[in-house]
Amino acid sequence: MTPDLRRIAHDSLSLIEPPYLKHYRGKFRLWNGVALTASTLPGPGFNFAACLGDVPPLDAILPVAAEFYADIAPSWGILVEGGAGHPIEAELLARGWVVAEDEPAYVMPDITVGATGGYSPDGLTIRPVATEADRLAFERVTGAAFEAPPDFAEQFAPSREYYSDPGIGLFVGSVNGDDLTTSMYYRVGNTACMTGIATLHAHRGKGYGAAMTRHALAVAASRGCPNAALRSGPKSVPLYERLGFRYVCQHRTYVPPTVV
Repeated sequence: MTPDLRRIAHDSLSLIEPPYLKHYRGKFRLWNGVALTASTLPGPGFNFAACLGDVPPLDAILPVAAEFYADIAPSWGILVEGGAGHPIEAELLARGWVVAEDEPAYVMPDITVGATGGYSPDGLTIRPVATEADRLAFERVTGAAFEAPPDFAEQFAPSREYYSDPGIGLFVGSVNGDDLTTSMYYRVGNTACMTGIATLHAHRGKGYGAAMTRHALAVAASRGCPNAALRSGPKSVPLYERLGFRYVCQHRTYVPPTVV
């Protein structure tokens, strides 16, 4: 049976509670087809009401969302499948809501395709995050690679409980003892959601990102995940497509004009 890629993307990336949420004092609620996600992580990319199927009209959703996000307002948004003709997107545009994030959603239908084969850069050693030193290394590399301000990077730093969570895998790659690349996944249902794939600027273009992604996929496959999903920034799209991820749709998040 051919997997429903759109359903995999919607469920794993937006409609099912992710395991990382409990480590960021998060909360999750399903209400009439709307999936509301909130956490201490900042911005509408982590705090959104996903409207990806049959849901009530916007006037019914907004009071529920306002109450759910009351302690973090106005830093939340409404996520739709962009450009798919969903009536909620039309309502948002008519009321002047603006796009805060517009990311392509990708799915790898068969995780073994991306988890096997491929070039591995000479000297790259990959280890799971299993100690406090590993956690700090992961934080340093991702913070520098994503050019995150120190206080912002600290908010994303994984806790000790985070790296021991069986539904999450974090990895650090080093060359000659220098930590320079990372990857991670978290499991939602049977899908491995890929994120945290980062390489220090001076070491990009050497195949580290692909090797780290394949490693995370292989670990997820060994733990029973048959497929994988992710949202990608524009610069990473060629990498993920080479590995076997397929473009599915746009996950577009809107915020009120007063938030921008």
